[in-house]
Amino acid sequence: MSKFSIRKLDLSSYNVRFLSKYRIWFAVPLVAILIAVIVFSVFSIVNKDVQEGMNLGIDFTGGTVMTVTVPGLDEDGAYDEYSTKLRDIVEEAGYNVSYVQMSGSGNESGVMLKYQNKDADLEESNQKMKDAIMAVYPDISAEAISLESISASSANDLLEKALISLAVIFVVMLVYIAIRFELWSGISALIGLIHDVLMMIAFTIIFHIEVNTTYVAAVITIVAYSINNTIIVFDRVRETTRLAPKVGKINLDTYVEEAVNATFTRSAVSTITTMIPVFLLGCFGVLSLKQFAWPIMFGLIAGTYSSLILAPTVYYMIRTAIQNAKLKKSQQPGQQSQKKDDASDVLSQRKRKA
Repeated sequence: MSKFSIRKLDLSSYNVRFLSKYRIWFAVPLVAILIAVIVFSVFSIVNKDVQEGMNLGIDFTGGTVMTVTVPGLDEDGAYDEYSTKLRDIVEEAGYNVSYVQMSGSGNESGVMLKYQNKDADLEESNQKMKDAIMAVYPDISAEAISLESISASSANDLLEKALISLAVIFVVMLVYIAIRFELWSGISALIGLIHDVLMMIAFTIIFHIEVNTTYVAAVITIVAYSINNTIIVFDRVRETTRLAPKVGKINLDTYVEEAVNATFTRSAVSTITTMIPVFLLGCFGVLSLKQFAWPIMFGLIAGTYSSLILAPTVYYMIRTAIQNAKLKKSQQPGQQSQKKDDASDVLSQRKRKA
């Protein structure tokens, strides 16, 4: 039995040709988006609410954060009992609980819950919630129950700032890569980043993961991570094109594929080593870490795909289209002159016959 070696991931010796299969590379994200659209529609129709299709948290829709302080909750292992019962109390009141987690420690320990009650009278709703909890747990005082409301206006402001942040990042990345390499590299990298964000949103919808402020942080993290791999690929493309005049003229697809093959091992190994701790956090971490880890996992996969496959393919197609357009334009004057010569020959023959 042969031993596995990281060197086997080095594609430079295999000379993998992938640009010719561009239809497959474009079809993969389109299928994921189509599945996400179907899942989004199903959740929206079943729950009769468009927001349920995206599973937006109270950070975006508005709601209430309730913290019930229970001293010594982390010591006697009573968290599961309290969290389950408090969740039942909130849901029996008709509100959807999207988040349950332990907060604090020692005398400050407690259970934190987030639920959506944006359409209710907040003052009346909060008072009923306190009364229901104190009826079940007489030892818990009203002062131990903290209720903080998040309005829909602040949620909309958060969403607006998140979109502006992503737009600024995209523009800055485009300008940087266009200056460092060339405009077409920047456009290709930008398309790759948009792909990464769309894939994260698609997988989030498919697995119905809650979208909150942690999710926004995960998206920005992946955008920064993905662009790093893309820059490495385009840097290798630039090095190959600089060497091309010395070793002879080579085709565009040859040096793009050579750049990807040469950087595949580095990108694959770095992605795998990053995914291992993220995967463990997603499986065994607390809820807040899980909500951050799983979008990161989706983004790592999408970012690696766009860096090694999608962005180089788009770059190759753009450069090829430009080269073909220039070639066609340069041939047009010659063709026109040839047509003029043919026309003059026809006229001269007619004159001879006459």
